[in-house]
Amino acid sequence: MLSTLRRLANLTLVERALLLQLTALSLGLRVALTTLTLPRLTSLLSHIAVSPLLSRVPFLRTRCTVDRLFTLVDLATAVSHRDGRCLPRSLLLFWLFRARHEPVELCLGVIKNRTTMEGHAWVERDGIVLGDTVSFTSRYALFLRLSS
Repeated sequence: MLSTLRRLANLTLVERALLLQLTALSLGLRVALTTLTLPRLTSLLSHIAVSPLLSRVPFLRTRCTVDRLFTLVDLATAVSHRDGRCLPRSLLLFWLFRARHEPVELCLGVIKNRTTMEGHAWVERDGIVLGDTVSFTSRYALFLRLSS
């Protein structure tokens, strides 16, 4: 919690404005995930990201580096989703990269422990994991890959 507050305090005005937008979008994704199938949602996000009018959302995103966008997406999903943040985080990254006209894929994987099964979502571009570590994502068996 303290490290999150420190990261928030160190944001520029542009980054704070972008964080507010990303948090609102993350909350919107929370609702969308309850009403739409994942393939339909990724298709919708992909179309919105490249549409002439909505491709500018979130505003000011072009003023941040990709690394800063990763940080802001992490903060936005930390605020809007307590548990299971990887899917909304990955959907936001999917949307942001599609808005940059970059071909990305949303990946879902599972891992079975002794008594539980866990899932994880991440984004890849040309087989390269974005905003996550390969050492972490490689533990999961990929079962779904959704393209833009």
